Amino acid sequence: MATILITGCDTGLGVEFARQYAADGHRVLATCLDPQAAHETRAIAGDIEVSKLDVTDHRAIEALAERLDGEPVDIVLNNAGIGRPHPPFGQTDYANWRRILETNLIGPMKLAECFVEHVAASELKQMVFVSSRMGSIALNNSGGSYGYRSSKAGLNMVVKTLAVDLAHRQICVLALHPGWAATEPGGRVPVSESVAGMRGVIHRAGRHHTGNFVTYSDQPLPW
Repeated sequence: MATILITGCDTGLGVEFARQYAADGHRVLATCLDPQAAHETRAIAGDIEVSKLDVTDHRAIEALAERLDGEPVDIVLNNAGIGRPHPPFGQTDYANWRRILETNLIGPMKLAECFVEHVAASELKQMVFVSSRMGSIALNNSGGSYGYRSSKAGLNMVVKTLAVDLAHRQICVLALHPGWAATEPGGRVPVSESVAGMRGVIHRAGRHHTGNFVTYSDQPLPW
């Protein structure tokens, strides 16, 4: 069975990713901001290890990579992310924007750098980033959400660039849109359906899919 490292397992998609992978018998390395408060994650049965990790803490990422030194990690699943609030133009909260960029963009890049050897040593060799169609420049017809949009657009560029730089190591790098998942008010896609769909995309992905940006239902999205 595969080993999957998942960030952001405190709530929502992260919890469901951990639950579904563990239920299928995989080894799950679930990371949370606060493991003691992540009751749903800690209650998951199976081969699961819950660890503390803030993806904005680069030293903590390095320490986790060092602790797992020599252990192959088949899938690094960058799920941790923040977005709200979305203040309108003229009311930008620049401190929060920096926090969003640190969490959604810079943290995932650091994770990729620290775990590239673990992934390269594995059988599946996949790095997966939960992005959003709100990071698509071509699909932005409604404006607003400057911080969140820019973080996901930047993440998409990181994914595309990693796909090029890591191709010679046979690592498949993907950006996935989970749909408007029911992790927030108004969300239309059940969390279990979103995660099952993304897992299907990951499972079907081969080396020639690297650099793709697709929805949880495997539909391509424009950059």
